[in-house]
Amino acid sequence: MNAAQVAGVPEGTAVGDARKAMLYMAGFVALWAGIEFIAAKPLQDFSPYQVVWTRYAVHLLLMLAVWGRRDPARLWRTGRRGYHLARSLLMLGMPASWVLALQTGVAPDAIMHVFWTSPLLMLALAWLLLRERPGPPVWIATSVAMAGAYLLHRPGGLDTMRVLGFPLAMALSFSLYVVMTRSLRSEPTLVNLFYTALGVFLALTPAVPQLWRTPDLLEALTMVCIGVFGWLTLWMLDRAVAEAPVSVSAPVIYLQPLVVAAIVVSGGLGIGVSPKRLAVGTMLIGGAVVYLLLRAQRVVHFAARPAYAGSRPSQES
Repeated sequence: MNAAQVAGVPEGTAVGDARKAMLYMAGFVALWAGIEFIAAKPLQDFSPYQVVWTRYAVHLLLMLAVWGRRDPARLWRTGRRGYHLARSLLMLGMPASWVLALQTGVAPDAIMHVFWTSPLLMLALAWLLLRERPGPPVWIATSVAMAGAYLLHRPGGLDTMRVLGFPLAMALSFSLYVVMTRSLRSEPTLVNLFYTALGVFLALTPAVPQLWRTPDLLEALTMVCIGVFGWLTLWMLDRAVAEAPVSVSAPVIYLQPLVVAAIVVSGGLGIGVSPKRLAVGTMLIGGAVVYLLLRAQRVVHFAARPAYAGSRPSQES
């Protein structure tokens, strides 16, 4: 039995690819945490929908300028346009659910308590839709990391079932986006990334004139940075789920609140939880991720239809 068979991944997907997927996902969550801090001020001064629209407008312009000069059609040439656009709208559903949750009075930490079910939802959706079969160690390690993420947020806030709707929609949007991205791994990465931005851009454009506020130079540069780093973030996510099954890298997403906590603490700011909660949460998340990374050959179990077997060709150029 070769290493890939021991890992439970399809032939053509090496254990090294599984570890590479986890490292790409770590890069994704690190950039995601950084974007949250860059976007904090614009989100206070502008409509969140303007910030999201501008992010994806920059994303599209970047792709057209860098990869679309000679053959722009390569960015949108696909036989699965409807599927791409449906997946793209999940990237609108996620921030819209966040905004609506806040508008209905749900505390940010309460939103995140629900949202951090998303890696577990990814395992379930990958099991249902992609025929992945993560083994018990993956489910257990993911649950342990979720407990750690919970400890990194203020307790309380989920006093009624009423508050679950929009946060749960946010978690489901993100989870389904990741699973659908895995199912598009036979598509060129550039096409995936182009349509991710296009659907959100088209959906929000009719509303932009009503909510638009012209930014000054510094604000505009900040939004350009959000767009550029946002593109790189989504590229990392696309590569993570292209290299190996979703169940390989999904638990690594729990590093995101850990990175956020590290940035906040290093900046001398308080994160609103006790040092004990911070320490225990860090150990749970870090321990779960390191365990899965070091023992990829034994803890990654995957069963797939023949249609899902094999690794994705590299088409990022």
